[in-house]
Amino acid sequence: MTNGTAWSKAAGSVPSDRLRPVQRPQHAPQKQSKGKGKTQEPSKSKEIRKLESLAEGVRKSTGREKDPKGGCFCQAREHDLSPYAPICRGCGLILCTINLLYYACPHCSAVLLSDIARSSLSVHFDEEISKQVAKEEEEKLRIVQQARDAEGAFPVLPGSATPPVLSSTPSRPVAQTHKILSLNSKTKKYTVSSYTNTPVSSRPASRAESEVEEEVHRVAAPPPQVDFVKMTPGRNHPWSNMRMELLYVPVK
Repeated sequence: MTNGTAWSKAAGSVPSDRLRPVQRPQHAPQKQSKGKGKTQEPSKSKEIRKLESLAEGVRKSTGREKDPKGGCFCQAREHDLSPYAPICRGCGLILCTINLLYYACPHCSAVLLSDIARSSLSVHFDEEISKQVAKEEEEKLRIVQQARDAEGAFPVLPGSATPPVLSSTPSRPVAQTHKILSLNSKTKKYTVSSYTNTPVSSRPASRAESEVEEEVHRVAAPPPQVDFVKMTPGRNHPWSNMRMELLYVPVK
């Protein structure tokens, strides 16, 4: 009888020598697919996106770029007065909110903001963004608390344990089953039919749908030439319309 062990190469008479070692499969490291491991950022409100756009435009632009859409020449008659650059210091044009402050004047192409004003406005926009974010968070918490108070207004049964924790997410509509009893007048037999009503859950508007904004009406720039009448009025008809060719018919 030869002595052997479980780790000896030669086969022996010990039962442990006859057992084959179990080979465990080696799992290869899984590669994360692109785009699936990324966490989606929460959607931002319209006010926050507007403030971030203004702050980014003030930081990146030089102030000499012209508005690709041509600006607006309503002079605050159709839109509100611009709170940051209400007037052009070069030509005196009254600017509305459609004329963005980081673009040049739509009339004389003058820079609307100085370097000091640009740096102070950049800090101002950062503070406004922080205030708006805090305000929206408080509003969300207030809405959730109101929903919890509304759901918790039902009476609690006596002898029950602690009330269930209310979730802030809205519950999905439940399908309801209805039974209808119908009677046949000829055969005098009745039948029972079951119908299931599946309600359609309301889908919130996606971010792409909410970002679609209506096109703002812009007043075009006035013509460069002054419109005037080059003809002199006649003595017989000094009140005639010199802008149009009219034929005066004498009264019989």
